[in-house]
Amino acid sequence: MSRRWGWGLLGALLTSLVALAAWYRPVVIAEAPLLPMTFGHADHRDVACTQCHHNFTDDSGAGICIDCHKNTPELAPLIEEQFHTLCRDCHAQRSLSREASGPLRACEGCHLPDDMP
Repeated sequence: MSRRWGWGLLGALLTSLVALAAWYRPVVIAEAPLLPMTFGHADHRDVACTQCHHNFTDDSGAGICIDCHKNTPELAPLIEEQFHTLCRDCHAQRSLSREASGPLRACEGCHLPDDMP
C-alpha cells in the first residue's frame, strides 16, 4: 500500500513539475535576450516583402519585426516558434523545389552577430 502511495505521489510531483515548466517557459522566452541574428535582404530579393512583413498589408504596426514581436506581451512567448516556422518553412520549401534555399538546419546560418559576414 505504501508503494502505491509513493508512486502516486511521484506521479503527482512530476505532473506538477511539467505543468510549472509549461507555464514558466513563455515567461522565460519573453524576458530572454534574443540570439544575434543577421538577415540579408539582398539575398531575399525574389521574395515578396509582404510574405514576411504582414504589417504592410494589415496595418498591424511599423518598424522592425523583432521589436514588435518581442515587445508585445501576447506575441513574445511565440517569437522563436513564429520566426523559425516562417524562415525554415520557406527555406525547406525552396529546397524541395530544388531552388537555392540557404540554411535549413544550421543555426549559425542565421544566428550571427551583426558584425559577422
